Amino acid sequence: MEQITNLFTNQTFLTNIPMVVILIVVVVFLAKMLKVKIRTEHITIGGESADRWNERKIIQEQTDFAHEFLMGLMNKVKATCTDELQYGGWFAKCILEDIYDEILCWITFNHITEDEAYISTKQVKICTMVYTYDVRPEFKTPEFQDRMKQWVTEMIHELVRIRKVYTKQSQGDSNE
Repeated sequence: MEQITNLFTNQTFLTNIPMVVILIVVVVFLAKMLKVKIRTEHITIGGESADRWNERKIIQEQTDFAHEFLMGLMNKVKATCTDELQYGGWFAKCILEDIYDEILCWITFNHITEDEAYISTKQVKICTMVYTYDVRPEFKTPEFQDRMKQWVTEMIHELVRIRKVYTKQSQGDSNE
């Protein structure tokens, strides 16, 4: 303990502290500016990797597609309806926004696959979510349920395709 006290009170140590701080700042600055990655056992500095940037692009494309797809379903839902939609369509939009939130969870957790069991599970989940609301009888028919399942399947296939496209692009960029 006495040695540590002597070290921290030593005049030579105290005069070198600003130089050490400046050195650390310069190293971090260079790592950020030059896209240099310094990795030690406990810390990583710099190197905003292309993988992280690409992952952001994938998530952005997937969320944009999911939103456009679901909002595009409004016209398909209107076509199914015999009368005017409840509350001027806001009720259907509320349900679609709830489904969008669920799909955002899928995207965020990054576990979307085209496996039949996965798709089936998600179809059941979405249908159950819709039926937790007090929807009108025309939305409770087996035909409409089949439509919902088809829409979920289309959504999953497109989300997987988006990931594949951007993954191939990033691999092509890193090979150059």
